Amino acid sequence: MLSQNKKDILTELAGGDLRSDGKANDVAGQIIEQPVLLRDLIAGFDSENEIIRMRTAHAVEVISRNNGDLLAGYKPRLIECIKNDSLPETRWHLAQVFGNISLSDREIKAILPVLFEFLSSGTVLVKAWTIVCLGDIARENPKFAKEIVKHISTLEADPSAAVRNRVKQVLNYLT
Repeated sequence: MLSQNKKDILTELAGGDLRSDGKANDVAGQIIEQPVLLRDLIAGFDSENEIIRMRTAHAVEVISRNNGDLLAGYKPRLIECIKNDSLPETRWHLAQVFGNISLSDREIKAILPVLFEFLSSGTVLVKAWTIVCLGDIARENPKFAKEIVKHISTLEADPSAAVRNRVKQVLNYLT
């Protein structure tokens, strides 16, 4: 069991390299059981350590899939993070988060330019998860679907099969 303070939570996320999720799933489970610790997890986005930031994003993504309502009060902070963190591993996890949680029109307008920029990423996973996120946003908020389809469609001939497949799947359920 994790200790109930920020240092211990963030220590659980440290170590190894960016190819491993480490204990991010365990941390997410702890936060789901004890939501009061979420603030301590969110502090991981301020770390200079890329591994901690990536695993923080991974844990938040897991939380968003299991109990997205826990993140309601942190949406402005998450929007700030997706706008400012250039680490691809953090970006693709945050893209998934925004596909999993309810967003207001104002919040969508704040993140769409960032997500559209992610479609030009040199990292396949950033592009692929951003496409899924945009599809989820469009499905839940149809007024944004036309603009999202326009941007996603530009990737129909992407060199990556993973990207092309995601584009095809998303366009199929949006059009």
